[in-house]
Amino acid sequence: MDIHRGTQVIGVWGAMVSESHGFIASIETSRGMAGTAVRIQWDNGSSHHAMISEIQDNYLDNNQVGLYVNPFTEELM
Repeated sequence: MDIHRGTQVIGVWGAMVSESHGFIASIETSRGMAGTAVRIQWDNGSSHHAMISEIQDNYLDNNQVGLYVNPFTEELM
């Protein structure tokens, strides 16, 4: 899975706010971290920090809460 700045992301949150759409705004790798961190900029203007390992690529096959790479060819934002 190729995740880079600008990669579109879908956040699936559950019942109250079912989905958010955003993109990877920054990527940070540090020796002290347990992996690579990303900052996701959501379409409502908020930011979310997560580890790159939390982002999955099976949005169409999975029905669970989580962060997913946008599998659609058209932009969501």
